[in-house]
Amino acid sequence: MSRSIHGEGNVVARRRVRRAGIVAAAVIASGVLVGGVVAGRIEWSDNAARLDAALAEARPVQLAVIPAAEGLAGRGVFAQVTSTGHFCLSDAPLDSPRMGGGGCNSADDPLGGASISASLAYDGGPALDAVRDARVIGLASTDVASVGVLMTDGSFRSVMLREAKVGSDEFRAFGYRFKKADLKKGLAPTAIVAFDAGGIEIERRTTGIGG
Repeated sequence: MSRSIHGEGNVVARRRVRRAGIVAAAVIASGVLVGGVVAGRIEWSDNAARLDAALAEARPVQLAVIPAAEGLAGRGVFAQVTSTGHFCLSDAPLDSPRMGGGGCNSADDPLGGASISASLAYDGGPALDAVRDARVIGLASTDVASVGVLMTDGSFRSVMLREAKVGSDEFRAFGYRFKKADLKKGLAPTAIVAFDAGGIEIERRTTGIGG
């Protein structure tokens, strides 16, 4: 399943990734439950089919990598700017960038007015110890110096940021795969938190997990 974690936003579900929206206003499904952490507000209504077609045409650009680990293949964080005026971020296999899922905002404001957006996805479940693979991807503004994932026990998992460009705009992209040991212990992400260079919290996006 997948979840998106944005300000106020919309989630796009596509292909074989399971996602659940964290703070999402709408879901567009193409045979997959997906959620995106998206920060902007987009009126989907009957535009879902048009966006889905635009995504099929838009070229995916890799912004970051989720390395292979613990017997699981590496994945990419891909961006697409569509003819419908959307910026979409997805988590997909490195060799099949269109076979993923994630969230979309307006291409004029990829973060939807926020400092960070994110999307949480997992395979398996619904119980944590039955989850085979869980990942979070996202995009942050350049004033974000670091990102951490707050877990249900109060600990943080550090997330590596990578410089990324969307047109002429600069951002920081990230992708993180949760360790199987955390999942087996019942530890789940409760929020994605952005910090400035001084370690001060800028913004957080709650996942709806663990209170």
